Amino acid sequence: MWLTERSPQRLVTGLLICLLLLSLGLRLYRIEAQSLWNDEGTAVALARRDLAAITRAAANDIHPPLYYYLLHYWMAVFGNSELAVRALSAWLGTLVVLLTFLWARTVAGSFASPHTGNSVGLAAAFFAALSPFQIYYSQETRMYILTTLLGALSMYAFVHLLSRWQAIPAGADTLGSAVERYLPPAAYLLASILLLYSHYFAVTILVAQNVAWLWWPKKRRLPFALGWVALQMVLVAAYLPWLLLAQRQLRMWPAISGPLQLTTLLFDVLRIFSLGLSADALPDLVLAGFAMLLILGMLKLCSASGHQAQTHSSQSSRSTPCVTSLLYLFVPIGAIYTLSLQRPMYNPKFLLLSTPPFHLFLAQGALSVWDKLGSARKSRGTQTRHYLAWLRFVAISSLHTVHAYYFDPRYARDDYRGIAGYIRAVERQSDAVLINAPGQIETFTYYYSGDLSLYPLPRQRPLDEAQTEADLREMIAGRERVFAVLWATDESDPGRFVEGWLDQNTYKATDSWYGNVRLVVYGVPSQTTEVGIDHRLDINLGNKVRLLGYNLLTPEMRPGDILQLTLFWQAIAPMNERYKVFTHVVDAHGHLVGQRDAEPGGGAKITTIWEEGEQVADNYGLPILPATPPGDYLIEIGMYSLEDGDRLRVIEGDQTVADHITLQPVRVLPALAPPPLSVLGMREQLSTRFGGVTLLGYDSSKLGHQHEPDAPLHAGDIVHLTLFWQANRQPIEGMEVTLRLKDEKGSIWLERSVQPTEGQYPADKWGVQEIIRDQHNLVLPADLPSGRYRIDLSVRPLPSGQPTGPLLVLTTLAIK
Repeated sequence: MWLTERSPQRLVTGLLICLLLLSLGLRLYRIEAQSLWNDEGTAVALARRDLAAITRAAANDIHPPLYYYLLHYWMAVFGNSELAVRALSAWLGTLVVLLTFLWARTVAGSFASPHTGNSVGLAAAFFAALSPFQIYYSQETRMYILTTLLGALSMYAFVHLLSRWQAIPAGADTLGSAVERYLPPAAYLLASILLLYSHYFAVTILVAQNVAWLWWPKKRRLPFALGWVALQMVLVAAYLPWLLLAQRQLRMWPAISGPLQLTTLLFDVLRIFSLGLSADALPDLVLAGFAMLLILGMLKLCSASGHQAQTHSSQSSRSTPCVTSLLYLFVPIGAIYTLSLQRPMYNPKFLLLSTPPFHLFLAQGALSVWDKLGSARKSRGTQTRHYLAWLRFVAISSLHTVHAYYFDPRYARDDYRGIAGYIRAVERQSDAVLINAPGQIETFTYYYSGDLSLYPLPRQRPLDEAQTEADLREMIAGRERVFAVLWATDESDPGRFVEGWLDQNTYKATDSWYGNVRLVVYGVPSQTTEVGIDHRLDINLGNKVRLLGYNLLTPEMRPGDILQLTLFWQAIAPMNERYKVFTHVVDAHGHLVGQRDAEPGGGAKITTIWEEGEQVADNYGLPILPATPPGDYLIEIGMYSLEDGDRLRVIEGDQTVADHITLQPVRVLPALAPPPLSVLGMREQLSTRFGGVTLLGYDSSKLGHQHEPDAPLHAGDIVHLTLFWQANRQPIEGMEVTLRLKDEKGSIWLERSVQPTEGQYPADKWGVQEIIRDQHNLVLPADLPSGRYRIDLSVRPLPSGQPTGPLLVLTTLAIK
């Protein structure tokens, strides 16, 4: 082993302290980077109440109250900031690493020398410190890491209790001194009672202990049998009052997953225990290394404990810690599989409590490689290199997925902070906020401090349609916009009544995901609408659909307003394919300033259910982008296939004449106030002055891939560049912007000089502090070689003059 009999205890202690500091650092790093999600916000809101209220609320929930009690007192001392409420879990997670060390040292040391136990314990603590799965839940304001800690503590006390009883010789008429008699069982009882009050699934730890007890050879001795039964009766008596209080909720616990295959479950457990919830950041092949270590560790422990048992008169006593470890790992997994046969309930977080034995087996597997090399008479240096190679493998794999969790938005929690921040930035007094699952309101108001009216709807489950419709009408009365925060709609509104009503009676403008939460913005009709068609048309799209006409309620708008458009369709042939409708507001150069692409009826009237001859009224809200220059714009609409993106062509007679329909012009008026910078969508924020104007920032992407800023670029592609200007004074002179594409040697491959907004809204008309969105399309030359390029920007006043301000390098491009 890498620790020898001559290794001083202070070395072990020093290494353990380093691991605990590493563990705490990883659990505190970027702990505030992600928003609290709904369950965390609910936990914080619940912990703010008094203990009696917490108890009542927890009894009506699906979690026992211990964590909320602990968080209640923690918040009383440290406050309720994101850092404060999550730091409790970070500290608990660090203690889990300590308990993992103690557990692994105890199990490995039960059949080997103390320095072997220390070696296994330190390796297990190292793996636990880097565990992506544990780090994730050590940064969450929930009870799962507390349950893991108390489970490890209960198991540790259980093994020490058996060890104490094992040391009592046969025929002894006493169990030792008072301390020896009462301290081990008291410690076990305390840890186990707390464990039961942390999470309902924690009972699987006690099941594992009772099965391990049946393996223990001295169970037949009457004092021990009576003692164990008495301990279990105390646990039942301590937990029974809560079970009686919460039995109704336990019976109603809903299914939360699909049916499970055992092999699928085992593979998913291996994947998440090894690499965490961001495991798909690495290929599954990496799991083979973890599986090998796990199997080697289990085989090593079982064979070593079996060998020790054969050399002692009490055959199974030496193997009890190994059997207990196996049960500690597999009983919770087996329980969740068995329970899911009737009511699917698999969620990886329920199994977090089984990670300490997993890290024990990984550590034993890594050290067994050392032993096998030693038995093969390899040099100590060779042993060390192989052992360190396995440590590096686990460390690099773990830290890779931890990095993905820290920085990759795919693995971020639901972003209520972002939702509240957006609403706060763009809200007006005439807006309202709808919260579809009433429990969300506690999480939303943790971040939102504005003055808008909040409507938690529907009020009850199951939904009362008449009452909910009356509430919705009351909500939109006199409103301009509604921000709908939608989460778990399958539970709160499985029939989609609320969304369906809003789709029919308002104009959906945006539908954005913030993790698993949606923010949907609706424009409320600015006037009473009639069923009839104001602007009649008869336009054939692909011999499949006819546009009968449209209604436009908002021919004039300001930036940030919602254009309200109703299209009237009619199927003229069977619709066997799903189509999306595109609605665009464009300037004279084709630049988008408003857009909404969606299936008809907000997804409720998909084209495959249309009957031939059926007329469909279809509402669209098009948000006019903030900082859009004032002027006249056109509305373009059409349809495209959901499968391949091909547009339906406009047919006149036998001729195909276009792939879109142009409706009437609309006018955008000047903004009443500059928009917040946070809503402009700038990829990079700047503050570079050019005479009387400031370049606030820019956004760039491949044309048509605005939501994929890193989409690969090739020769012949179009780069869409948006500049954001702000006037510092008035009047200012006219100006011309020059954009140049240069290679690494400084050679110019593309040059474009033009007034901002293509001259549609000249700079000499800008108001003081007015912010202007300035869009450019740069067509990359067809013969552009692959490589790295940069876009330079310069500004010169008009009608003539020298460039003013710096020559600015805006961005770099990688051409494939």
